[in-house]
Amino acid sequence: MVAWHTALLHPDRVAGVCGMSVPFQPRTPIPPTEAMRARFAGSFFYILYFQQPGVADADLGADPEKTMRRLLSGVHTDVDSPGGLVSADDGRGFVERFPEPAALPDWLSQAEFDFYAAEFRRTGFTGGLNWYRNFDRNWERTPQLEGARVEVPSFFIGGAADPVLAGVSPSTQEQWLTDHRGNVLVDGAGHWVQQEAPDEVNAALLRFFDSVSRNEVTA
Repeated sequence: MVAWHTALLHPDRVAGVCGMSVPFQPRTPIPPTEAMRARFAGSFFYILYFQQPGVADADLGADPEKTMRRLLSGVHTDVDSPGGLVSADDGRGFVERFPEPAALPDWLSQAEFDFYAAEFRRTGFTGGLNWYRNFDRNWERTPQLEGARVEVPSFFIGGAADPVLAGVSPSTQEQWLTDHRGNVLVDGAGHWVQQEAPDEVNAALLRFFDSVSRNEVTA
């Protein structure tokens, strides 16, 4: 979302923009969390769960190793099943909605995992969660983005098994992207596509960069 909004707000500083995992979404006519509450009424939705200060902070911070193990391994599902991001409002928190993996995924070494877990044990999760808590403030501060389209060359890369794409299809973004140069969905990859499939992601990025430098449409 930050990358997409950089292209919207500062097109003079952007030669092109590639979104990964999260397709472009236009400005909503009402504050974002209000729109989410209407859309997901009666269900658990992770962004709404993150809104109340202290609640998700305690949930994610209770056991950073478990949190990171489940999130890095578990945001990966069939695209027709939202998994732990959208599910029944049954009183569970966020972390418990993701399964405990038998082992770390093969793209994540133990040393890398240990670093992530240690850093979040040191800092807690509030800093990241506060970004989600500012959705409505960001919306209030950018009324000029009503109906705005991304004018610079754009591209999208996602994992075919990313649960985010179950709720936001890449096909819905194209009417808002004036010079869109294609979507790449990497088979077998989930939400952390650039870590899960770095070779495929780098190859797709290089094709996009080449198309921008040559001012050509990506095949």
